Amino acid sequence: MAWLELPRDKAGFVRRECPRCQRNFKTRPNRHDPGMLQRLLAGYFPFENIHEAYTAEELPAFHCLYCGHRALPDAWLTPEQSAHVEQMARSWANHVRYEQLAYVQRTLSQNPHPTFVSVAPEPLPRPLPPDEELLRTLPMLCCGDEVQASWDWDAPLVCPRCGAHHGGLSGRRQVTLEFVQE
Repeated sequence: MAWLELPRDKAGFVRRECPRCQRNFKTRPNRHDPGMLQRLLAGYFPFENIHEAYTAEELPAFHCLYCGHRALPDAWLTPEQSAHVEQMARSWANHVRYEQLAYVQRTLSQNPHPTFVSVAPEPLPRPLPPDEELLRTLPMLCCGDEVQASWDWDAPLVCPRCGAHHGGLSGRRQVTLEFVQE
């Protein structure tokens, strides 16, 4: 049985792409990724009862790290990720169709004159390779998360989860946290 997940880099981050500015950044996988992938697959999978494909939980909108654009989780896939999800769904659909047609051949004693021949589908696509590009890891203090941003971005950043604005950071400076006694 094959499964589908978004590829991670060595540090465990998943690449996202803003639908507005098309800039790439990375976030940690979140608990809403499986629900988002399930919805996307259901849209491509013609045998699914669409009302059964959606989780009861509403998926929250996320923000672009750079421009602050807000969109639902499925909008943040890169073109490569989106194409892979579609390819996987179509391949699974072909396997289901094959099994439905092959059932008739397996039960020929009940119907000795089939009017078709089922053809085995191509194997399921391989998973996407791990993401190798290294970006600058930055803390999002508002939500306690980490993100990865482009090395050359020094303008203010927006937290993908809550939308809080964080000051700009030059690629030549480092983040230093100081704890103040109150």
